Amino acid sequence: MKLYDNSRTVANEQDILMDFQQRSRLSYQQHSCIQDIAYAKTARSCLDLFPLAQARKTVVFVHGGYWQWCNKSDFAFIATDVVANNMQCVLLEYDLAPQRSMGEIVKQIQQALDFIQQQAWSTQDIMLVGHSAGAHLSALMLTHPAVSEAVLLSGIYDLTPIQQTHLNTALNLSEQEIRQYSPLLIEVAVQKPYAIFCGAEELDELIGQSQSYFHRRKAIDPDFVSFQLLDNTHHYNILDEYFHRRLTTHT
Repeated sequence: MKLYDNSRTVANEQDILMDFQQRSRLSYQQHSCIQDIAYAKTARSCLDLFPLAQARKTVVFVHGGYWQWCNKSDFAFIATDVVANNMQCVLLEYDLAPQRSMGEIVKQIQQALDFIQQQAWSTQDIMLVGHSAGAHLSALMLTHPAVSEAVLLSGIYDLTPIQQTHLNTALNLSEQEIRQYSPLLIEVAVQKPYAIFCGAEELDELIGQSQSYFHRRKAIDPDFVSFQLLDNTHHYNILDEYFHRRLTTHT
């Protein structure tokens, strides 16, 4: 049994991912979008902007894929609900392992937020939303000055166990990287709203990661962090659960 293998929690992972891609293609067709805006020099250092005149805030989404798979375009379907809530949507792309180290990937996300903050189309309020490995990267950006609030979906917050899994073949994590890039081990106060969500039907290891991270952060930011374990929710439908059902009430 592979730890951190999310396909174990659903019977039809490939069908789910194909549905994501199909709905994402429709999203690009149905909404105005400026694709592949470069924020740094590498080919994958780019973003897609779904602009909205007089948007009340900007949602910046960081996709998952265990730092080695997936593409921003696979998750464009979330833009439909974001735009419907009078917010513009940004989908971040970044380089992947093994071509890039964890430190280089983290730096890219920081560069992207620096870039967004400087753009005329950006709004004063920026909500950072990350899913899976994207939640890990987003958790590392909580103190970035561009971010006014954050949502972390089904994240990984302690890299220590990842080093012992099949995922580390591409990541090749060092002890220093684990210490430096594990949000669970970072004790800096954030003092801005951030919410942690995890599905009750997720892997035990992911539920444990979210619960441990929440308890650690609750001791540091008791007035700013929240946690919800969502019933009837797994690693994939948590995206619809949040963006389609909770985005309006949460924001």
